[in-house]
Amino acid sequence: AALTRLDTVAARNKGDVEFWQKYCCGIEGSGLAMPAGAVEAIRALATEAIRLLDCKAAMPLEPITPDAGFTAARDAYNCAAAAIEGVNRNIRAANTSIMEKKEATDTGNLKAAEAELTDLKTIQTRHSREVANLCNSYTKLREEKKNIETLKETVRKELDSHTNKVVQPYEKSINDSLAAFNAGFAISKTKHTYSGGIATSSYQLVINDVPVDLGDSKTPVNRPSFKNTLSAGDRATLALAFFLAHLHHDPKADKKLVVFDDPFNSQDASRREMTMNKIIEVSRKCAQVIVLSHDPHFLKRVWDRLPPAERVALEITDRRAQGSIIKEGNLERACRRQTATDIEDLKTYLEKGEGQPLDIIRKLRPILETHCRTTWPGHFNNNDNLGKIIRKIREGGENHPGKAFCEDLCAINDYTKPYHHGENRADDAHDRIDRTELSGFIKLVLRIVGTR
Repeated sequence: AALTRLDTVAARNKGDVEFWQKYCCGIEGSGLAMPAGAVEAIRALATEAIRLLDCKAAMPLEPITPDAGFTAARDAYNCAAAAIEGVNRNIRAANTSIMEKKEATDTGNLKAAEAELTDLKTIQTRHSREVANLCNSYTKLREEKKNIETLKETVRKELDSHTNKVVQPYEKSINDSLAAFNAGFAISKTKHTYSGGIATSSYQLVINDVPVDLGDSKTPVNRPSFKNTLSAGDRATLALAFFLAHLHHDPKADKKLVVFDDPFNSQDASRREMTMNKIIEVSRKCAQVIVLSHDPHFLKRVWDRLPPAERVALEITDRRAQGSIIKEGNLERACRRQTATDIEDLKTYLEKGEGQPLDIIRKLRPILETHCRTTWPGHFNNNDNLGKIIRKIREGGENHPGKAFCEDLCAINDYTKPYHHGENRADDAHDRIDRTELSGFIKLVLRIVGTR
């Protein structure tokens, strides 16, 4: 047990020596370590002493004289003890140095010492070969930067000259498109800047002959600027006008593939026709045009204006976990889906009274026409209106599948007929729509299509 404690103390001292060597001069690990063979000498003396004690116990009446083995072990022990005492003297001296270092540290100024150390390291670094090379590189780079600045100024002048020739024609093209869209505003004072080292253009909006600066994120909300003077539809129209101007001035437009992504998504309804006209115009100028939209009716109207040999309709179908696929689409069938929306409008009118009576009346005939065409596709054509449908049912006689609804269809046809043509000054039907009577016809239509 005593030897184990001695080993523990020796191991702890070794760790302390490794720590304090970094901070105190004169602490050497060789003079503070357990002497080699000391533990073995102690253990050997114990073995020899126990051997003699065992001999005495076996012959208690006989005198026992220490022999050569015991004497040698005792001499080795005495040498180990003297060596350990020498180590202890070194340890006491090292402890004195450690206490002095602790006292000096307690009275020192850490920040001042750190500052002094930083200055010394800086001076050392300043005179190193690597820093000298860096200084030479820095001088060389400064000269190169000066040359680049000179070249940059030359290029900027050339860019200014080029931009002045391009900006004004672009401004005119953009304003021509805005006028075509009946936007009610234009742009002016188009100029270019180099904010942040990047060539950009800026302009003013002109609304009702009043100039409005574009402003930025820091512009107060009570000051007219781009973010509070244009509606979402106007912004979409302006973006489209910029895009069309770019195409107009692109000398390689005939080799470009142009994609319109929901071009009518945020624009006002009054610009639908002109948007389609511009798409058709671009299609004649560019190599290929792709129009993406969630509105099948808008796509159908663009489709109808294109030559059959130069158009194709595709749709993206969601396959859930399998992803999406692109396949050939049918715009005629896609547009029929509007009927479902119209039916929901009828139900909402019945339940909540929401909607304009005239708009509701004008939905009745299309709903019935779509229902008859899709329910009995072999009896009606896609362009048959309600009048033709009624006539074909009557001509089909008792065997026609729509015979049971013929009289109801006639009643609805007569009721809705005045509201699907231009207004007659002598007829005030538009102004005297009875809501109760309208509700009755709505219920009749819903019963025919099977949703009530």
